[in-house]
Amino acid sequence: MPWDGSIPMVNLRRIPEHCLISTGCAGILILMWCMMPAAAAVCDGPPNSQSFILFTGGCDRTPQVLPCTQGFIFPALPSPGGDFPTQYYLDFGDGSPPYYGTVDGVTHTYRSPGQYSLNYMAGTQCDLWRQGTHVLNIPAPVNYTPVIAACGPAHPLAGFSATPSTGFAPLTVRFTSTSTGADAWAWKFGDGGTSPTENPSHTYITPGTYPVSLAARDSCTGSVNMEDNHGFVTVTATAGTLAISSTPSGAIVFIDNVIKGITPVTLTDTTAGTHTLLLTRTGYEDYTRSFTIEPSTPATIGATLTRGPAVPTTPPSSPYGSIAVTSIPPGATLILDGRQRGAAPAIIPGVLPGNHDLTLSLGGYDDWNQVVSVGSGQTAAVNAVLVVTGGNPAGTGSLAVTSDPPGAEIYIDGGFKGVSPVTISGLNPGTHILSVTLQGYSNTSANITITAGQTGRFPVVLGKVHTLSAIDIILAAAAVLMIVLIAVVVMLRKETKT
Repeated sequence: MPWDGSIPMVNLRRIPEHCLISTGCAGILILMWCMMPAAAAVCDGPPNSQSFILFTGGCDRTPQVLPCTQGFIFPALPSPGGDFPTQYYLDFGDGSPPYYGTVDGVTHTYRSPGQYSLNYMAGTQCDLWRQGTHVLNIPAPVNYTPVIAACGPAHPLAGFSATPSTGFAPLTVRFTSTSTGADAWAWKFGDGGTSPTENPSHTYITPGTYPVSLAARDSCTGSVNMEDNHGFVTVTATAGTLAISSTPSGAIVFIDNVIKGITPVTLTDTTAGTHTLLLTRTGYEDYTRSFTIEPSTPATIGATLTRGPAVPTTPPSSPYGSIAVTSIPPGATLILDGRQRGAAPAIIPGVLPGNHDLTLSLGGYDDWNQVVSVGSGQTAAVNAVLVVTGGNPAGTGSLAVTSDPPGAEIYIDGGFKGVSPVTISGLNPGTHILSVTLQGYSNTSANITITAGQTGRFPVVLGKVHTLSAIDIILAAAAVLMIVLIAVVVMLRKETKT
């Protein structure tokens, strides 16, 4: 229950532990206020520490009386970066619904003796929590007659919805529990944040795809049901508008080493922040500069290209190489030797010859990693097939199918699985029949073998079906008729001579 006023109640959210001094006299608490400046949220971690205080004169009376009302205070210090605790939680350990609120104190009535394990927490507005436990012993009164509490049958069923589930960072999502048969909740938001409230709001700071889970619990029986939803929230980086022109026009545009078009061009997918621009055109020196995109302010860049030296007839070979990278699905971030180099598909230029560590990262998919060997003046090709995080249940495998040309319909054992390029997850180990169809091309079928825990690859080049048009048929008929006429003329001449 909330604080009932029988014990003086003060919100201790902004009082450090060293400001609390217990006199030990009938539970009187002397509070010494320490002025601490408020700070903006930095989301660096949970509260630095937390205390747990039991008021005397509650369930520790002598002689013992039941039921008894016990008061608790559980203040916490700010995080190391200065985030103050703003929300508090206490599970009383006796099967009753737990407390959740913005005040760091509460009273609770116990009706039976026993040893109760209390779980208490304090969290910041970033949903980062400090947790502790305390064991409360309540002795039985003299001549006490035990009362056996009965819990009704409980079958919690977890479920939830969210609004919005997609948007630009920072994105505040309002979660609603649709669970039944529960009086306690435990949320995990996928970015390290958690919450014990029924219908929380959570703000995602970093772009990415996040799984969300909810554990719904009946406190009396302890029964728990879990709902998991992979890739439930998608947060994208805030994008701005960027217009790029050059004199002369026709320059190839690279943003962070990713080709974006030919000048003049207007881009609407450039994320907020600082980027590197490269313009290149034959016969002109490369134009490079850094620029910053603001979400609400369109940016314009006009570049004047400088003519370069005459191109020699036989250009010298470059000591550098490059890496051409594609990913399925596209859009994976490229990290070469620990440095971010754009997003797939892309060509990474200026790579020294030798072995390099390449990682592809995309929200909702397992990181892809490989050592790539690059030769002087050569381009190494990398085609990465990403696997959905958790997409393969235990004991199953995946198949990545690519086709030339793309857009073919993919069937496994007669069931439609998508359009190429596609990665099909959750396939049972063993032999399956793969069918690839595309209008205007010959159908392709093959037996493929799936291995548990692995992703197989099946590239296919489709053969075009050549059909005769009406004109082709007329020309062919005319050619046949011409041959027949020539044969007839030859025969008539022979008969005339004889």
